[in-house]
Amino acid sequence: MDRKPGTTFSIKKRLILLLGCVAIGISGASYVLINSVVSQTVVATQDRLLSAAIASIVDNLYSEDGEVSLDLPYDTFSLLGAIGEDQVFYKISEKNTVITGYVDLPKIANPGNVLNPSFKQFQYRGKAIRLAAVNYPLIINGQTKVITILVAQTMNFQDITLQKISKNFIPIVIIFTLTLVLLALGAANLITNPLNEFATKVQRRGPNDLRKIIQVVPEEVIPLVEAFNDLLKKLRGTLRQTETFIAEAAHHIRTPLAVVKSESELALRKSRTPENREHLRQIIRSVDQTNRSATQLLDHAMVLYRAERPDKTGVMINNCMAGLLQQLAPAAALKDILIKVNDETTGEIFMEVDRNLFETAIRNLLDNAVKYSPVEKQICVNYSATKHHYKIEIKNERIGVKSLNFRGLLKRFKRGSNAAEVPGSGLGLSIANEAIMALKGDLKIFQSRGNTICATVSLPFS
Repeated sequence: MDRKPGTTFSIKKRLILLLGCVAIGISGASYVLINSVVSQTVVATQDRLLSAAIASIVDNLYSEDGEVSLDLPYDTFSLLGAIGEDQVFYKISEKNTVITGYVDLPKIANPGNVLNPSFKQFQYRGKAIRLAAVNYPLIINGQTKVITILVAQTMNFQDITLQKISKNFIPIVIIFTLTLVLLALGAANLITNPLNEFATKVQRRGPNDLRKIIQVVPEEVIPLVEAFNDLLKKLRGTLRQTETFIAEAAHHIRTPLAVVKSESELALRKSRTPENREHLRQIIRSVDQTNRSATQLLDHAMVLYRAERPDKTGVMINNCMAGLLQQLAPAAALKDILIKVNDETTGEIFMEVDRNLFETAIRNLLDNAVKYSPVEKQICVNYSATKHHYKIEIKNERIGVKSLNFRGLLKRFKRGSNAAEVPGSGLGLSIANEAIMALKGDLKIFQSRGNTICATVSLPFS
C-alpha cells in the first residue's frame, strides 16, 4: 500500500508569512516612529509659543510705587487661544502671593529662566495642559524680588494636529504595507520557482527515463539536485544488473533448450509408436514455447535498457515497415493469411527514432495479429501521417471472442481468454507498449466492429 509523504507548512507560505510579518512590523514601527517625531515636533512648537508668551509677559512686567505692575499682553493670549481653540491659563506670583491669574494653577518645583523655561504636563480642571514656568528677578525699591510666571495652554492643538497627521499617514502606511507584502510574495515566488521548475522537470519524465538531470539552479538547490541524480544513478545501476541477469538467464536457458529440441526431433524421426511420437511433439512444442519466452525476455530487457538511452537515428519508416512485413510473410502464409497494406502517405517518411525499439514494437504487434487471426483471413495495415504524428493501424479478426480487457493485455504476462490454444508468454503487447512509450508515442488497442481488433500506434515527428 502506497503511503503519501507527510506534509508541513509549505516553504512558500512560510516565506510569505515571515516576510509579511516583517513588512507589517516595519510599517507599524514606521507609523509609531513618525507619530512620535510629529508629537515631539508639535510639543516643541507649543513650548516655543509658551516661551514667547512668557517673554511677552516679562516685557510688560515692571515696578511702580514699590508694587509689581503688569500690562497683560492680551494679543499674545488671544494668539495662543486661537491655535486649535485652546484655553490659556496664567499665574503671576511672588513667593506665595498671587499677583494675578488663576490661583489654583499647579506649580513647578524648579522653574527655569526666561531663556530656558521649565515645561511640564498636568491635568487641570479635567483637561490636559502644557505649562511653562520661569522665575524672573524684578528690582523693587532697591530689592530684588523673584516673580514666578506660569503660562499654560490646553493640548487641543497637539491632539488635532496628531489626528490630522495620523489620518493622512494611515493610508500611506497601508499602501506601504501592501507593497511590502506584494514584494514578499514576489520574493517567495522567486525563491521557490527553482524548486517548482525542478519538480516539473522530474514530473515530465517518463517512467523509464533515468537520465541525469541537468538544470541551472541556485547554489542552495544544488545539493537537492545532486542527491536526486545520485539516486537516479543507483536506480540505473540496479536496473542494469536486473536486465543483465534476465538477458544472461534467457541466453543460458536457450542453449540447453536448443539441445533438447534437436534431440527430441531426432527421437521423433526414429520413434515408431504413435504414443511416443505424440509425446515427443508435445515436448518440441513446449521447448518452442519456452524458447519464445526466453526470446521475449531478451527483447524486454533490451527495451528497458534502450528506453533509458535511446539511440535515435534517421529511419525511412516505409522501408522499415516493408522489411518487417516481409519477415512476417512466411508465418502468415502458413495460415493462408493475406496482409493488405494501405499507405495513405505521400512519399518517403523520414523520422528520428530508435530503430531497434520501433522494430521490436511493430514486430510484436504484427506477430500478435498473425497468431490470433483465424486461418484464411486478412490483416490490414494502414499508414497515415498528420502534421505532427505518424500513425500505423493494424487490424485483424480475433478467434471467437466478443470482448477483451484491453487495458489488462498491456500488462506483463497477461493474456486474453482466447489465448489458451495459442503459444505465447503474455509479454508481446507489454514489450510493444513500453517500446512505443520510450519513443514518446502512444499505443491504443480497441475492438472496432464485430471481432475486429485494431492496434493503433501514433509516433511524434519531433
